[in-house]
Amino acid sequence: MKRISKIALIPAAITAVLAGNAYAGTEACFEVYKGADALAVSAFDTIYEGASCGARTGASNTTLAAIDETSIAYELTGNLSIDFDAIDGVDTDQHIVYIPTTDIPGGTKLKVTLTGAMFDGNSNQIHLVKDADGSGANTNFEAVASSDGAVDGQSTITFLTKAGITIGAGTRLAFSRISTGADSTAIDPVGIKISNTDCTTDSTSKSVTIAAIEAITDGGNGYNIIGAVAKAQKIADISSQFYSFNGGTTAAVDVNAESSNSENQAIVARTEFVYDADATKRLVATKTQAIYKTAFYNRGATLDRKITLTANDHLETQFVADSEPGSTVKMGIYNSRQASDGTLADQVNVQTGTTFGSFGLTKAAAPVYNTEALDVFTPATSLDGESNPAAATSNLNGAAYNELYYAVTNTSTSGVMNFNYNVNTFYTLDFGTTAYIDHCEASKNTHDIGVNGAVLKVPYVVNADGNFVRITNEHDESAEITVDVFGESADGNDGTRKVTAVKLGTVAAKSSVVYFVPKLIEEAVSQKSYEGADGGYAESALGSNAASNERRHTLTFTVTAPRDLVHGVSVQRVLGGSDRVMPVLDKNEWNQ
Repeated sequence: MKRISKIALIPAAITAVLAGNAYAGTEACFEVYKGADALAVSAFDTIYEGASCGARTGASNTTLAAIDETSIAYELTGNLSIDFDAIDGVDTDQHIVYIPTTDIPGGTKLKVTLTGAMFDGNSNQIHLVKDADGSGANTNFEAVASSDGAVDGQSTITFLTKAGITIGAGTRLAFSRISTGADSTAIDPVGIKISNTDCTTDSTSKSVTIAAIEAITDGGNGYNIIGAVAKAQKIADISSQFYSFNGGTTAAVDVNAESSNSENQAIVARTEFVYDADATKRLVATKTQAIYKTAFYNRGATLDRKITLTANDHLETQFVADSEPGSTVKMGIYNSRQASDGTLADQVNVQTGTTFGSFGLTKAAAPVYNTEALDVFTPATSLDGESNPAAATSNLNGAAYNELYYAVTNTSTSGVMNFNYNVNTFYTLDFGTTAYIDHCEASKNTHDIGVNGAVLKVPYVVNADGNFVRITNEHDESAEITVDVFGESADGNDGTRKVTAVKLGTVAAKSSVVYFVPKLIEEAVSQKSYEGADGGYAESALGSNAASNERRHTLTFTVTAPRDLVHGVSVQRVLGGSDRVMPVLDKNEWNQ
């Protein structure tokens, strides 16, 4: 009696379904695939007989169509309408097919939801259509369910199955904007809108999914049909089209502080980098360039919806050095290289009309350059060819590939370079079309510029008799010594108030040399026209004992020997008292 009573409580429509259903499914399924214009629905007139979503080896009575969803550039999706009747914006179709594995009686409310998008461009009406004559010769179609209520602008919509019609388990139901047609090629796939806001990164990856979240009988007052509920299925894959500064190893290059180079040619110290005498080993350093190699990818060829770059699109770039590289040191960009000798060619302007870029000591002070994106992503072929190294499993496989070379460059053969600084290159891809999503700003440590020797800084010396600096070379080879000098000035950048690379000769192997301060200043004046202090700051500006003094100087010695084998001491004579002695060291591994 109890069992009979419970069955009696079940609505008549459900009782009929349970009595006549050939398949009692556990979930509904989606098939999603794309193809040429006027794409037919695969196996439209074939009933799927599975009770769950099985193998996806092709649409048939026992298997499902493989998922092949549209691919879209994330950069496009700020406010992008996608018509599945033209997913490429021209004529490629994509079908979304819903397959319940349990019969659905008339009057059932089926709720479908999107994540990552809203329905759009459907004139507020979507139908679920099936083949009208089952396994007949034709694939003319008719609607068995239609949307109920608002559609466009909604992420969740409700379908109401038609009264008196039971949708048989395994029926393939295509989403369509029209309810009837003579052939499945006439089905009009639906539309969605994607609205993302976050800036783009190389790792940006999003998707649009569709799910059938409930199927309630009796106009929404009955029972949820489990075999009509489908878990989320991706219908659009969204990822970055452009990759900037992909890969690359920081170019660690030394300034040559010696008076001869790797080819034993006489040079002015610090006008060249240290490079290999073997021309085939100059991929990172040449006489005048410290070279950072990196890659730029355009994945447009692998996407259905993509951006075509124009002259209005730019790679916005800033070059920040943490200390002054030197007045003749600039950043150059090159689009091709000859690996046999490191020669760079096809120079790219950092900005239209500007050949080389300048550095800033802070990001706020660094100039902003708008490099043409077309130049950056388009290979030049005057020297060695380039091939995409991405593995077949990488999403970069099949992308257009270009190598660029960012070169810290001494633009003058007589320009004296500084050293011991890093260069961080800040960049963002900035599109001229406001609807596109620009890339997030990022940065790379592109260059580390050192020196082939030790650097000893003496913060304070007085140009007076008896004051000296003693430098010791414990290396088993002699070393050259140069010194940079500046004093106390209102603006040390004015004229020659600071001078660099004053030549001081050599210090013998395992020996020491003493430089008296008056003689050092004489050499700075003689070789570099050192002007010294300019009167400095006013006494009242900083305190009663803060007046500048033209006798006080700061010295930086460069010694071309290993830093752990070089050290020094600064001695200041004090009349009537003890001499002031200060050790002078580089960043030695040992300490005292």
